[in-house]
Amino acid sequence: MLGLSIVRAILRLPRPATYADYLAVEEHSEHRHELIDGVIVAMAGGSDEHNALAGRLAMLLGVRIQGIQGPCRYYTPDQRFWISAHGRSRYSDGSVICGKPEHPAHDEQATTNPVLVVEVLSPSSEGDDDGDKRIDFQAVASLEAYVLVSQDRRNTRVYRRDDAGLWLSEPESHQHGHSFVLPALSGPISVDEIYDGILDVDGRSLLR
Repeated sequence: MLGLSIVRAILRLPRPATYADYLAVEEHSEHRHELIDGVIVAMAGGSDEHNALAGRLAMLLGVRIQGIQGPCRYYTPDQRFWISAHGRSRYSDGSVICGKPEHPAHDEQATTNPVLVVEVLSPSSEGDDDGDKRIDFQAVASLEAYVLVSQDRRNTRVYRRDDAGLWLSEPESHQHGHSFVLPALSGPISVDEIYDGILDVDGRSLLR
């Protein structure tokens, strides 16, 4: 049995929230929030498995980053992103940015140019992570890959662009024994590297 999933709470205002409202909430809160169509959504908590997988991915990506497009760096889940095409503010469970972070004029702490975004799925967030959030990030011109990592089975899905720069409609699906490559990394990542010591090959937690 996995632990608590990510909790999402909505801050309700008598009118659609402005970006100034959103930044004020972010500044005075211990939790991260996303701004989605005028609604401020709080993101808090996560299971042991979710947090362990996010930490493992940070390590695996960090040691493989290379400067294909200039200096590339791994960014933690605290990095905020502005999705200009949809007017939304989003967070991820990890990301890679190559070159200097680019910021919108209205938010110097948000960036607009990730090359790679990673999400660790949970029951409460999977519909958004592989739905609206994926569509939001796929609208970012710099993004080359969007990665979804399951927390209840050894499975990693990778959405990529084709040679023409268009997003493929179906993701690659990688299971136990598979390896895959990602942009800006110097070598492949194996699925088992992600999950060893966290989930067994049948998806049972090793943290309980």
